[in-house]
Amino acid sequence: MTHDINHHTDFDQLLRQIEAVTIRADSLRSVVFRSSEPTYATKLDLLSGRGSRENGGRWNPPLSFATVYASFSDVTALAEAKANHRYFGLDPADALPRTIVSIDVRLSRALDLTEGVVRKSLGVSATRMRTDDWRAANRRRRESLTQAIGRAAYDSGLEGLVVPACDNGKNLV
Repeated sequence: MTHDINHHTDFDQLLRQIEAVTIRADSLRSVVFRSSEPTYATKLDLLSGRGSRENGGRWNPPLSFATVYASFSDVTALAEAKANHRYFGLDPADALPRTIVSIDVRLSRALDLTEGVVRKSLGVSATRMRTDDWRAANRRRRESLTQAIGRAAYDSGLEGLVVPACDNGKNLV
């Protein structure tokens, strides 16, 4: 159990599947975009992953490990912020203002979950990853499917995951 969140029932199986597919992990060099509320767009906060470690996110359970969420396009980074507001029934315009920064990323071991062969090995579709209601699972004190995948990737020593975004773009976690 990660503090008061119960682990996903399929975690052990997902861990084995992630470990088996890590042979497909590759180095990644890219520019990605991070969207943040201006309050947190500081040198100390922007890349710390502290907010997601404390509160959780789609790919990491609350009170687990620091995770930085970024997108491969600035448009997708902003779309993700607006999608979060829509989820809570808020006006997407209230997601503004945002600070969007570009980050030069160099990873040694990243796994691309947007590749069909990787998803097939995990037995999880892109739609299922994109629509996994991790917030509702966490309210019920449960780890969501995507959080279990992220935790398995973290436990397997992967540095990053390329994942589907809300607008059919790609994110880097």
